[in-house]
Amino acid sequence: MKISKFSLAALTAIGTLSCVNAATLEESLKEVQPSVFERLKIDGFARAKINVKDKDSSDNTIEDIRLSAQLNVLYAASDKLAFGTTLAADKNENPAGAASHPIAGYTASNNKGLYIDRFYLKYMANDFTVIGGKQDIYSPWTETGFNSSRGNGLSALYKGVEEWTFAAAAFSQTNGFDDTNLGAPDIGSHHNLYAAGAIGAFKDIGLDLQLWGGAYEKTIDTALFADIKYQIAGFNIRGQLNYSKLDKDFADNKSYTDDDGIFFGVEAGYKNDLFSVGASYTKNDKKQPVYGLDGDNIGFIKIGSDLYYYMINVRDVQTYYVKGGLYFDKLSFRAGYGVLESGEKGYDGTISEAHAGVHYQYLKDFGVDLTLASLDGGGTGISDSISGTLELFYRF
Repeated sequence: MKISKFSLAALTAIGTLSCVNAATLEESLKEVQPSVFERLKIDGFARAKINVKDKDSSDNTIEDIRLSAQLNVLYAASDKLAFGTTLAADKNENPAGAASHPIAGYTASNNKGLYIDRFYLKYMANDFTVIGGKQDIYSPWTETGFNSSRGNGLSALYKGVEEWTFAAAAFSQTNGFDDTNLGAPDIGSHHNLYAAGAIGAFKDIGLDLQLWGGAYEKTIDTALFADIKYQIAGFNIRGQLNYSKLDKDFADNKSYTDDDGIFFGVEAGYKNDLFSVGASYTKNDKKQPVYGLDGDNIGFIKIGSDLYYYMINVRDVQTYYVKGGLYFDKLSFRAGYGVLESGEKGYDGTISEAHAGVHYQYLKDFGVDLTLASLDGGGTGISDSISGTLELFYRF
């Protein structure tokens, strides 16, 4: 370890080197000043995802190799103040494009495939946490995690009330809103976003509750979300409701017949150490269907392997989904079948998907996952397809 500056106490400890061992010296230094490495936390992952898809509408098989990596760094400057940043890389390699073609809006000219994904200060005092800078946008309508919804702004958490967490956020710039079926005008831009929520976790009675309110400039004037989940002896049941009132100009541009819209969903299931089963139902509004800012949002009930991308923000959609899983130590199997019915003009019909997968957790930090899926467009104009996805994931 290289130490550039010593305190008087540290110099005194080094002066006694002749009469103490190395371990004692190290302990003396720690008592004076924790080392940089003690204050530093580093983690991340590396992933290779190989997808092969055969579409009826294409003469060629679509092959795609996605290479992704993330390095998270968190440095505690004090007990209350920390600095965090994330370096990430995310590239596609496929026959239709140049090798190592960056995805998700990151171009070779401005990021070279490696980019700063998060950059923030974190202040913690008693039950308060405040984060400022480029960070995840945590809300039911957005996505967290890798290559997800990001914003420049402030977020805050308060955990001073037993079993409750209160959250609030305000962002002056936002991006990473993908797979929403909204098209132009693009919602993934520099509009302001505001959100506030109350999350209750009542473990003694198996009840989880979320209540959120939010707004997204020039798109959603008001969004209200409620989610309740009850679990007992392996059984669970969940219900959710979302109300959104759109900006009038945005609604007119999309030719929606109403500014107000409601989404609701229910799901139920059972899970133990050996197997799981579940079923769900969702319904979009007929006149104004907008409820999510990202297809991979963290709040809403989803169906299928890829089928849920066809349901978000599409008018007059209802879905039915059943799923099951088996678990054997490091090995697990899953399968599901989903149906999407839509009355949307130009999208009218029934889409269905069957999928199956297997996951093997070879090591604690390394796993392999295989998914096979078959999509039937049902005459909606969406092409029938068969796909296979192999994912290798290492976390450190």
